[in-house]
Amino acid sequence: MPSYDNAAIATALDDFGDLLEIAGEDRYRFLSYHKAAHAVRAWDEDIMSTALGGRLTEIPGIGAKIAVTIESLLKSGVFPGMDEITVRVPVSVIELMRIPGLGPKRAKVLFDELAIASIDDLERAIAEDRLAGLAGFGEKTVENIALGIERYRSLSARILLADALPLAEKLADELRALPGVSDARYAGSIRRMKETVGDIDVLVAASDGPAIMAAVRDLPIVTDVIASGETKTSVMTTSGRQADVRVVAPECWGAALQYFTGSAEHNVRMREIAKSRGLKVSEYGVFRADTGERLASASEAEVYGALGMAVMPPEVRENTGEVELALEGRAPDLITIEDVRGDLHSHTVATDGRSTLEQNRARAAELGYEYLGVSDHAYDLRMVGGLDLAQLEEQWARIDDLNALDDGGPVLLKSIELNIGDDGSVDYPPEVLARFDYCIASLHHGFNQSREQATRRLLVAMENPYVDIIGHPTGRLLGRRDPFDLDMEAVIATAAETGTVLELNAHPERLDLNDVHLRMARKAGVRIAIDTDAHEARQFGHIRWGIATARRGWIAPSDVVNTAPLETLLAGMRRFRA
Repeated sequence: MPSYDNAAIATALDDFGDLLEIAGEDRYRFLSYHKAAHAVRAWDEDIMSTALGGRLTEIPGIGAKIAVTIESLLKSGVFPGMDEITVRVPVSVIELMRIPGLGPKRAKVLFDELAIASIDDLERAIAEDRLAGLAGFGEKTVENIALGIERYRSLSARILLADALPLAEKLADELRALPGVSDARYAGSIRRMKETVGDIDVLVAASDGPAIMAAVRDLPIVTDVIASGETKTSVMTTSGRQADVRVVAPECWGAALQYFTGSAEHNVRMREIAKSRGLKVSEYGVFRADTGERLASASEAEVYGALGMAVMPPEVRENTGEVELALEGRAPDLITIEDVRGDLHSHTVATDGRSTLEQNRARAAELGYEYLGVSDHAYDLRMVGGLDLAQLEEQWARIDDLNALDDGGPVLLKSIELNIGDDGSVDYPPEVLARFDYCIASLHHGFNQSREQATRRLLVAMENPYVDIIGHPTGRLLGRRDPFDLDMEAVIATAAETGTVLELNAHPERLDLNDVHLRMARKAGVRIAIDTDAHEARQFGHIRWGIATARRGWIAPSDVVNTAPLETLLAGMRRFRA
């Protein structure tokens, strides 16, 4: 039986939904598959375990029919109804929709009118000028599509950390269960928690390399073997991603784990330190340069210790100052998920969320949160149901009712996600803004604006005394949308000057701010809020990805506002700091 992770099942559901849409099927039908895919991605339990427990319909958005579809996929890898649809629309058409500017409607036009069924077909059609005169494909649109193809090809080789890590964990678990394996762990950029990764690297500690490689080739998660030797095998997985499995001798485990985890720059510095001490370091251990005697290799602590260094957390092994700190025998104080006391950015069904206040509060209670910010969209974002004053009053009254319950649940905070206008202004007059516990302000439009204009919008917004937090500051969507062209030095300097908090948005497609900007902010003394921007209660689990990025940015618990008790949190907001 094949073995699938949540990301693989979600992708299959999304792909089928796309095919249905391109084929002109009923809107409700294809949207139901996209909704199910979204729910599976947010589900924080392994989908196989949920299915084996007969609990697939407990996943929000999964009804009995789609549950049967998922069960079929998990058991046989077969998607019911796929053959009937692919007779009408080739699966390759789905890839067209991955290109910025090419949604299902345009993909359908290209397929129906020009029989374009792949990106290669589309590139040839553009080169031959066959899109000219096609409805909806003006000269500028075609130009943007050509640029989109170039960008897609450069980005598609990498996948989101949130998709790669569960697959790596699943693969490591399967390998760890094999006879003769003493340990198995993912390494490389996944262990350093980079926001996107290429291939998935897993190390296995075992003495019989050929036997382990043979077992790898037969794992349920493997669909194809790319290459295989006595100590390394490269495979394609059920997620459609390549994984490289390498066997190392148990006595070299620590050295190999260190070597295959650190960035190239980190490992170069390690070799320089070793050389200065008359030593050599490699994936096999730390050796005396003159005699070849091995001094350390069994554990990472041994390896770093032999060089007179403290062990560095994997996330910071990028040669950004961690080596110097390690030589002083110190490690950075990095935030953990246990430090978080609440989430300050969440949405409900009042605007574009998919969970109610009650459902969000219940999920926050499960996570042990002390508080939860209710920050639906403000009035000017009417396309997602931005709230007018009457709707705000209604929401505030419900928040008061829930906060009055003596059930030990988290305190709900009255917040809002404001829209930053072209001139830096925000929704609502000051007398309304003053009634919130705090306000988040975000850029939601104008992505093609100049660096000067986009930066100015943020700076003006931060001058507003009622803007406490800037949400997802650069506005990027990984692999899908470039960030605003911002002068981040000016943004961070103004945040420091005004006391404005900058958000690290933990949504796996955002992770905004990134690690570089976080280090800049920390150095400037700017406080950070790590929020999920949850649009469904299960998305509060995305905090995991925000914590990973924060650790890459050297963020300590004291740098983060939502690690503080409620009273301290509120007292630290701009409006209360008089």
